[in-house]
Amino acid sequence: MASPPLYDGSMASCEAFINACRLYISMKPHEFPTVQIKITWVLGFMQSGMAQLFRDHFMVYMNGPEFRTQYLESTEVDPVELLYQDIYKAFGDPNKQVTAIQEITTLKQGLKSAEEHVQVFKQSYMWSGYGETAGIHEFKQSLNTPLLDKLMAVLNLPVTLEGWYELTIRLDCQWRQAVAERKTFAARGGSGTREQPQQTQWRPLAQPAQCDPNAMQVDQNCGPFRCYNCGQPGHIARACLNLRQQMRLMSAWNNGTEEERTELWRMMGGGVQAGGGIACIKEVPAAAPATIAAVAQTPAVPYNPLGFQFGQ
Repeated sequence: MASPPLYDGSMASCEAFINACRLYISMKPHEFPTVQIKITWVLGFMQSGMAQLFRDHFMVYMNGPEFRTQYLESTEVDPVELLYQDIYKAFGDPNKQVTAIQEITTLKQGLKSAEEHVQVFKQSYMWSGYGETAGIHEFKQSLNTPLLDKLMAVLNLPVTLEGWYELTIRLDCQWRQAVAERKTFAARGGSGTREQPQQTQWRPLAQPAQCDPNAMQVDQNCGPFRCYNCGQPGHIARACLNLRQQMRLMSAWNNGTEEERTELWRMMGGGVQAGGGIACIKEVPAAAPATIAAVAQTPAVPYNPLGFQFGQ
């Protein structure tokens, strides 16, 4: 059996404190052989607020002759009930009906379940003095709007307050069970409903960019061009300075047929005349390498060492 809670003198918990003390003493009467032990035990739980002030004054009162006359020589079956009456006079509700009416008209369900809300409403309704019709009206006003809408959608509504209590608790339990199951399905990866396929937004086809008909088409995949004379990149055979390869080309030109000359000229980067023939070229005798070498040689550059030069 749990001991009564500590009491601080609040009006809301006054009656609950008295009932807890009364219940504990009745369950363990062997621990309280005398009235004075019962009184001091009850006062021991009044340790804060106005209740502590009441306890201090009552302990002074216990040393006077009036205490002996009123409590120790009382004809009451249990004189400790007189202490409960004094506590209620000091801290209890002087007009419980007015307080209950105020509570029942301002009571809201909020986050409480329907079962918890019904218990709180019953306590206020019991002391309000309201009839059953007024009680049903106040009970409906105290419910959350979604729950009240579900209640009003029922075909055969109850006509008694107890019927409203039962219907409200049943619908609230069903709703809370559905919410719990939905959370369970979501945790497992199933939403309980078939997902709708996402519709892709239509986009117009991209139009190819219009090219300038006069612009030169350049093949981006082609690598750097190479010389057919020496095989090195960066120049064509016509501008090649390799003398050995030039001699080979001249020999092939002088000894080749017309078709071989045409192909050789094309490979060297030559063009075609308007009449369809190849461009004119003068044959150079094979025995004149000195002349060709003199043409191919680049002008000599005077030696100019880097760094400081004295006398400049």
